[in-house]
Amino acid sequence: MKRRVNKHCRTPQPLLLHAPNRFNPLNRMVLLFAIGCILGHPLSGEASTLPPAQTNQLYQNPSPYLAMHGQDPVEWYLWSAAVLKKAQNENKPIFISSGYFSCHWCHVMQRENYHNVKTAAYLNRHFISVKIDRELNPELDKTLIEFAEKTTGQAGWPQHVILTPEGYPFASFIYLPNAVFNATLQRVVEIWNKQPGKIRTLAKQFVEPASHPHPFNVSRSMFLQQLLQQLLQQLERAKDDLSGGLKTNASKFPQAPLLQTALSIERLPHSIEEWLLFTLDQMQSQHLFDHINGGFYRYTVDPEWQTPHFEKMAYTNALLADLYLQAGQRFNRPDYLQTALTTLSYLQKHLYNPVTQLYQSSQSAIDAHSVEGGDYLWRKSRLQQALTKQEFSAIDQAWSLSKPAPYDRLGWHPTPLTAKNSLLWPTIRAKLQTNPSQIPIDSKSILGWNGLILSALSRAYAVLKDPIYLRQSNQLAKVLMHQIMQEHPPRALSVDGLDMGEANLQDYAFIYQGITHWQKLTQQTTYQTDMSQLEKTIIQRFYTKSGWQYQYAPLLPGQQGEWLMADNAIPSPTAIISCLEPQSVQFAGKALLGNPLSYATYLKTLDCIERR
Repeated sequence: MKRRVNKHCRTPQPLLLHAPNRFNPLNRMVLLFAIGCILGHPLSGEASTLPPAQTNQLYQNPSPYLAMHGQDPVEWYLWSAAVLKKAQNENKPIFISSGYFSCHWCHVMQRENYHNVKTAAYLNRHFISVKIDRELNPELDKTLIEFAEKTTGQAGWPQHVILTPEGYPFASFIYLPNAVFNATLQRVVEIWNKQPGKIRTLAKQFVEPASHPHPFNVSRSMFLQQLLQQLLQQLERAKDDLSGGLKTNASKFPQAPLLQTALSIERLPHSIEEWLLFTLDQMQSQHLFDHINGGFYRYTVDPEWQTPHFEKMAYTNALLADLYLQAGQRFNRPDYLQTALTTLSYLQKHLYNPVTQLYQSSQSAIDAHSVEGGDYLWRKSRLQQALTKQEFSAIDQAWSLSKPAPYDRLGWHPTPLTAKNSLLWPTIRAKLQTNPSQIPIDSKSILGWNGLILSALSRAYAVLKDPIYLRQSNQLAKVLMHQIMQEHPPRALSVDGLDMGEANLQDYAFIYQGITHWQKLTQQTTYQTDMSQLEKTIIQRFYTKSGWQYQYAPLLPGQQGEWLMADNAIPSPTAIISCLEPQSVQFAGKALLGNPLSYATYLKTLDCIERR
């Protein structure tokens, strides 16, 4: 039975530490761990209140996610080379927990486990515990996620991986309730104490570098045609003609990189063009979109776009705004253009930080009272108080308020009124809007994600010729170029403008793409010399004999270059910059043709290489 990869923050299935049969040595070891997870739970107990004076390394960190763990009784450490040294000196495994501020189950994990004094004491005694903000350390998070997928069939956030003191991963799991979490830790410690040498050997074998691939010997034009053909064939099989998007029995994501690639193909087969339009219609009209405050949620927890997971990410809205602008222009659809404008307005109103002149990373799925969706759902009584009798009567009929609320006591997620009551909708929408300051926000501004927003703002000006988008894109381009051209550019800026982390391949790629789009779409000639230098910097810092390196100086053993990285919720950074080193694509040919849906954005890469 094939396991589902749970690559998002939601209720996980507790399938612990089970490896596929193809990883035979490690499979035997992690199965021991899985057996141990069903033993007794001697550490479970009620959470105790933490004295306010107790803090750890995360206290008052500029990352909201890290800062919220600053008074946990767990002795958290920030990720650095010093962690590996400390673990080796004390001969303790490293416990890494990766998450992000807007993740609901990350908050639950903290409440149930990291606030529990007994659990924290056990972690402090037996592990060096590291907390990372996955948005600040995406290169480490990527390594952890890939290990979890290969060994357990599951990955998501909060993601936990246990490493040997030398940095080799040997166990992983996602959210666990307190009793199971305690039992898992105890079993890991038991096996580590009995067989540390065997664990070190097996873990090291697991991350040994793969053999160097052979170049894919085919002409560039033939390669491009083969990828296009394979992509269309696989998309024809995978598309969901009943609900839009791709077929799934679980959560449904927008798949913006794939949709943008499909939209860029001039002669789409009729069936795929119909599916593309239907998907765009569904995403903008159903519950993936916040029809009150504007903006797209990250995904829905069902395959029909009906139940959103209420976090909103800057990158999701940047990519979808750009997508709807392109689709509105290609298909002459004013409603698509309006969706794009509403999304850009959301970014400006809810995420823009005038201090940094950048856009902040996300709004949380939970409200200030830790209620998931609390800022976006309306009870019947609140609707009656907020609206006139005529307005309430209209939504009473449209939303079937006489029936049980779809979100239990929290109420209804609004959708627009149509037909005879459509004229009432603008007033109703205005009355139901949430004050942006009310919604918990991850206030850091990630440079790379702002590069995606720059692309969207530049296209908005090109399509609509509204000078406001020219001003916004010009200002954003100026800030991003200033940041990325520093000798050591940051990954993000805090709410007050302080540097956070270190820029990685994603940041360089998305800013490079954003500036390129800005120059083309707004007919700018600024930064030509800087762009040439930026290209050289990207190659010098991130291109190696084993492929593209995600981070300038990896800390973990086994972290090496990759010839290509897959698209996920955001485009592949290697697809964007591989045109700078065309030979790199030759080593990725078989992987591209084997799974084109996961590498759709490489269609533009091959076209770029063909035109050079």
